[in-house]
Amino acid sequence: MMKRIIIAAILATCSMLNIMASDDNISGAWHGTLKITPQVELKIVFNFKTGEDCKPSVMLDSPDQGAYGIAGEVNFISADSVNVTVRCIGLTFTGRKQDGKLTGKCAQGTMSADLELFPGIVELKRPQTPKPPYPYTIKEVRFNNLSDGVTLAGALTLPEGLNETTPAIVMITGSGLQNRDEEICGHKPFAVIADYLARNGIATLRYDDRGYGESTGDGKNATTEDFARDAKTAMEYLRKEMKFKNVGILGHSEGAAVAFMLGADNNSELFSNPNFIIAIGAQTVRGDSVLIDQSATMLKQGNMPADIVSDYVEALRKMYELKIREGNNMTVDSIEAICANWGNTPVYTSLKSNLTKIASDTNRWLNYYIGFAPAESIANTDCPIFVLYGEKDIQIRPELNMPQMQRIAPKATVKLYPGLNHLFQHAQTGAIQEYGTIEETISPEVLQDIVDFISFKPH
Repeated sequence: MMKRIIIAAILATCSMLNIMASDDNISGAWHGTLKITPQVELKIVFNFKTGEDCKPSVMLDSPDQGAYGIAGEVNFISADSVNVTVRCIGLTFTGRKQDGKLTGKCAQGTMSADLELFPGIVELKRPQTPKPPYPYTIKEVRFNNLSDGVTLAGALTLPEGLNETTPAIVMITGSGLQNRDEEICGHKPFAVIADYLARNGIATLRYDDRGYGESTGDGKNATTEDFARDAKTAMEYLRKEMKFKNVGILGHSEGAAVAFMLGADNNSELFSNPNFIIAIGAQTVRGDSVLIDQSATMLKQGNMPADIVSDYVEALRKMYELKIREGNNMTVDSIEAICANWGNTPVYTSLKSNLTKIASDTNRWLNYYIGFAPAESIANTDCPIFVLYGEKDIQIRPELNMPQMQRIAPKATVKLYPGLNHLFQHAQTGAIQEYGTIEETISPEVLQDIVDFISFKPH
C-alpha cells in the first residue's frame, strides 16, 4: 500500500559520479545479506563492470525493497580488493576477495556491519506467485474513463464455467502508482489473490493505475477522488461489457477508501455501485492522522527518543492543519514558528528539514489526502462489507482505525489477524523494511476468508 511514504534511505537514487581506479578482476554480480537489526535483514547486490573507457563502475540493488540500479562510485578496485561508495544513501563497502567471496565492512550512517558477498545474483523466493499452466483464462483488456480521458489497461481473470451470476471483483491498489499486480518488493499480491479467487470460481479485474504500466493519464497528480472515477469505470466495464450481475470491490488501503466512496455514491447509476466490498487495511480517520501515526510509529521503531517523537508529531499535526486551511498558500516560514522551541541538534535539524519539504509539496494527491475523511462514506455504504486488519500493520494501524470502523459500520464483518502486517504477511515487527524479506506474499487464511465472504459462508 502506501508507497508514497519514504520507507528507507536505500530506496533513493543518485547520479553516477566520475571514477578513477586500477584494473578490475572483481567483475559481475556479488550478493550478500546485510543485517539491519536483529529482526531485519536485507539482501543486497553489487554489480561491477568495466565500461568502454576502461573505467569500472558499480550499481547497487536491494531486491527485498524492489530497488535496482542505484549508482555508486568505485574508489578503489584491484584483483582482490574493492572500496565503493553509494553517496545518495550514505553507504560504503570495503572488501577483500578470499576463498571465492568478498569479505569486508558495510557502513551507512552510524551503522556498521560485517558483510560477506558471494558471486551471482539474488533470486527472490516468492512461492505464491502464480505460474502457468492456469486452470482459468486471463484476458488482457482496456477500458476508458471518458470523463478524465484515461485509458486503463488490465487483466480480466475468468474462472471455468462462468456465467452472468459468477461473482466478479474490481481490485483497487493502495496509494502510490502501482501495476495491476500491486507489485512491491518482488511480491504480486493482486496476482496471488486473483489466482486464488479464480480457482474458487470468482472472476477479477485488476488494472495498472492511471499513468503507470500500460494505463494512460497523469497518475502523479491524481487524487483519491480521481482514482475512484477509474474504479467506477472498471465496475461499469464488468457490468455493461462483460454482463456480470454480482460485482464487488476489493480495495487495499487507499483502495479500500475508494471502495467506500463508490459504496456511498447514491447518486450513481446502478452500474457503478458495488454489490459487496472487501476492505483490506481500511482507514477510518482523516488522512493527516494516518500520515502522522505512520511517522510516529516508524520513529519509535527506529528507537528515536520519546520526547523527540512527541515534538515531531505535534509539529507535524500543526503543519498539516495549516496546509489543510491554506493549501499551496502556506509559507515555509511557518515551519520556523512551529519549531521555535526545538533544540539545535542534528536530529532536530533533519526533522525540521523534512517538515519544510512536506510543507512545500504542492502535489494534488497530498493536499487532497490530508483533509480526506472516509467515515461518512463508510457509514453510508449499505452493501455487505468485510474489513480486514493486520495486527502488526504500521501503515494503517488497527488500534487507530478498527474501533471507529466497528462503530460507524456496525453491520460489517470486521476481523483482526494476529501477526500480519500491512501486506497481510506473517511478520515479526510489521516494519516496512520486512516486506521484501518475507517469502509469503499473503496469508492463506486471508485468501480463504475472502472466498468464504464472497460465497456468503461463515468464517
